[in-house]
Amino acid sequence: MASFFRSLVWLVLIVAVGLAATLLVANAIIRSQFKPIIPILARDNVGVGSHTLSGNVPVQSTCDEVIVDTEKTSDTSYTILFSTWREPYIPTCASQEVLREFHAIIFAPSLGVSFAATLNGHPVPIAVIPEIPLRTPMPGHPPTKSEAATSTH
Repeated sequence: MASFFRSLVWLVLIVAVGLAATLLVANAIIRSQFKPIIPILARDNVGVGSHTLSGNVPVQSTCDEVIVDTEKTSDTSYTILFSTWREPYIPTCASQEVLREFHAIIFAPSLGVSFAATLNGHPVPIAVIPEIPLRTPMPGHPPTKSEAATSTH
């Protein structure tokens, strides 16, 4: 009877080690298929009643280009719509991720606005970093001496 229990313990131990090894290999395979989700970084140059957004969008190929559009989804929410298209006249394309620059202007209140983004219709994370000028010049008024000095350098 003791040899039966010893054999049973060895069998359970071998099955447990085999199961753990299988789970580790499966986890490594699954994780290798997914890229980390990195948000699109956008600089928001905030003006009076406007937001000038600029940044880079990752695309899948050296032949891919980006078109940017915006959509007002509510009074305080806007969606930046990124669409990619492949340049047909380039004979060879490398299948590697590259960055494409974008610029967009949204006419919206200076404060209290949120942004979302899509890439080819799929939601993507976006991190908008506001740049608020210390002083917004009034139309028709000359800049101060310090503003004129910094703009010439």
